[in-house]
Amino acid sequence: MSEEIDMVSQPKESFWKLSIPIMAFCIFDSIYGIVDMAWVSQISVEASFAMGVSIPLVTLIFAFGDSIGQGTNSIMSRFMGADDYESAYNALIHGIIFANIIWVLIIILLVFTPGKLFDMDSNHTYLLVLDYLIPIISFVYVFIFVNVFAETLQAEGNSRIPAVLMISSNILNIILDPIFIFNFNMGIKGAAYATVLTSAIPFVFFLFLYLSGRTKVPLSLKYFKFRPYILYEIFKVTLPNFLDNGLWAFTATFINGILLVTLGEIGPVLYSTSNKIRGLLVSPIKGYGRALMSVTGHLFGAQSFDELSEMFNYTLKISLITAVALVAAFMILRNPSFNFFSIIGYDSQIFNIGIFGIIIMLSAPISMMASKMLDGFGKSMYSLVFNCAKIGCTMIFIQILYMVLNKGISVLIGITLAELVFAIAYYLFLRYLLKNFDKKYKNKDTVKKFSSTA
Repeated sequence: MSEEIDMVSQPKESFWKLSIPIMAFCIFDSIYGIVDMAWVSQISVEASFAMGVSIPLVTLIFAFGDSIGQGTNSIMSRFMGADDYESAYNALIHGIIFANIIWVLIIILLVFTPGKLFDMDSNHTYLLVLDYLIPIISFVYVFIFVNVFAETLQAEGNSRIPAVLMISSNILNIILDPIFIFNFNMGIKGAAYATVLTSAIPFVFFLFLYLSGRTKVPLSLKYFKFRPYILYEIFKVTLPNFLDNGLWAFTATFINGILLVTLGEIGPVLYSTSNKIRGLLVSPIKGYGRALMSVTGHLFGAQSFDELSEMFNYTLKISLITAVALVAAFMILRNPSFNFFSIIGYDSQIFNIGIFGIIIMLSAPISMMASKMLDGFGKSMYSLVFNCAKIGCTMIFIQILYMVLNKGISVLIGITLAELVFAIAYYLFLRYLLKNFDKKYKNKDTVKKFSSTA
């Protein structure tokens, strides 16, 4: 059932075979998030609040699996590019061990969550939060490993099966949500149990694929030899990708504070809605980036540095063309898009979001492609440095502009400036790395190799 793709000799063809299914999943996943929230909003205002409070924690749970999967994908791809397949098989087991360790730590940490929630809540609204979170937390293992296995299958060139499984799971979730919530009268619990049930299906299928030997990379303990190097390489990619989610959540709190002062309650609403729309618009570009990471890992392991440079140029052109088409469509449909979220009568603010959004959307492909290539190289710590610096600059720009203008548009201008500056920085830095790879890795391996007898 695995797709036979040679990412070293056919990088562009491999890129498209990988990216199209991933892109479809990213687009549908964004749509699913919007629809899922819409069902819950029909229960009550308190239910919407409970889900809104829960989303950051649930997002971080999913991010653990996704980040560990990307870290495992990266080192597996590099090993396979270097023709060290036994180490790639071993890396898969190391990734699973790492995910199990993280699962245990999450459970330990979450044991203390309910008490803290009740301490913060005087109106017992958090009873609804717990109604939603308890089923999710109980099956956190499933959510982590669904994301891990989706990424590790992509490392071997198979993105079609994960995409089909994840999209089918989301479609089933959308169908079951109203049945569990309203027909079974389960309320917000129904939304949680629908998510658990529909995630368990791809989890079981992924396990079946690996345990039945239907994957290119086998899951077998006979290949396991503990290698601290492999765990370290997985961690190097996992940590920056995971922290990226947490750091941006911190920035959003700062931005919402300024918007609340300058625009009132509509400010944070406009910001969160813009992020949802932006998430949908960048979904195809995110799909390109995920595919590029796997191809990059294989090429880097094989020391095909000229092809790496060519792939960066190629994917950047495709991403920019896609971004131009998407922002053009958004400018035409911007008002209906915001009307879908019941935001009416703010045409000037929406127009400004569209104008500055063009610059942000055209900057995003550069940052995203460069970041995913760094993931493929196993050099994600550079991405973490860039992201921390970008967050810091974003907050500084916004604060200075707010002091000068004292208007909500300070946020838009500040975000746009930071995105533009760091897109240029990412581009120049990646160009520098690509230019010096031949010299740096002359007579050296790009990934540590292990002999079968070592």
